[in-house]
Amino acid sequence: MAILKGLYRLGSLVVTTFASGGRVSQSIRYPALTGSSPGLDCRGDQCRMRQELDVRQWRSVLAVLAPVADLPARSLLFFDDYGEPVQQMAVAPESGGLAFEELVCAMLHPDQQQLGCPLAVRAPHRPTGSLMDWERRWSQSDEDAFEELLRQVGDRRQVLYQAVRDKFACPVRSETVPSLLSLAAERATPLTVCTGNRGVRLCLSAPWSSPRWQQGQCHLAHNGTLISLDMGRVASVWRLRRPGPGRVLTALEALDSEGRWLWTLSSGGDEDAWLTLLGEALIQEGRPGALFA
Repeated sequence: MAILKGLYRLGSLVVTTFASGGRVSQSIRYPALTGSSPGLDCRGDQCRMRQELDVRQWRSVLAVLAPVADLPARSLLFFDDYGEPVQQMAVAPESGGLAFEELVCAMLHPDQQQLGCPLAVRAPHRPTGSLMDWERRWSQSDEDAFEELLRQVGDRRQVLYQAVRDKFACPVRSETVPSLLSLAAERATPLTVCTGNRGVRLCLSAPWSSPRWQQGQCHLAHNGTLISLDMGRVASVWRLRRPGPGRVLTALEALDSEGRWLWTLSSGGDEDAWLTLLGEALIQEGRPGALFA
């Protein structure tokens, strides 16, 4: 937390958030971090950023003073306890480099050789418990209760989605995604894109540019933010309906081949406009076979 608070005070940062389903690159001036539970909720004229950090998952950090390969100078690269990158933060060229070097000298451990530790190993997870009450719990769940439901299946979300009826979770064709993104850009309708990793969950709402496709990557841009979604990792796409404040909220969610979360598309603020877009773009398909007996 001390390193992050120091970084945020340096001014403009170029931040890359790594995710299983792609990455988000931002050139941004962060507000100061306060308190012990880091989270940001920033609003602009047409956009909004919500960022939640789980610093318990941030295990190590690499400081880069001079450029190495594709790592920029004056940057910090944070890793989780599986050795996977969480976020990379580089000081923007107009910010003072001396302040970054002072931060590194003050905050990083002087004896780096003593900080090595074996990486954790991902243990296989088998779902347990009955599926019979999942619909009831889904329909009554708030955000925390829904996350607890997912933890019970080891975050293999497809297990849960296949166990409930279509009015809760319905598989859709992958062609729905480019159709939806193109329609939203044509009509300048804001959308919310959520993605992240074990240490960062990032949700960005904006009227995104027309999707640009390059070697299986879908790129969306808005005012210094570039979201790159790796469509090659997407094994299934689901339309979800969940309880929200005063109404049922609808979203599209992409999962990988193990049924784990990659990213979510949802309303950028106007739920009715979002539902209209979704109704025109959505291509439904039959349910695949169950992941376990």
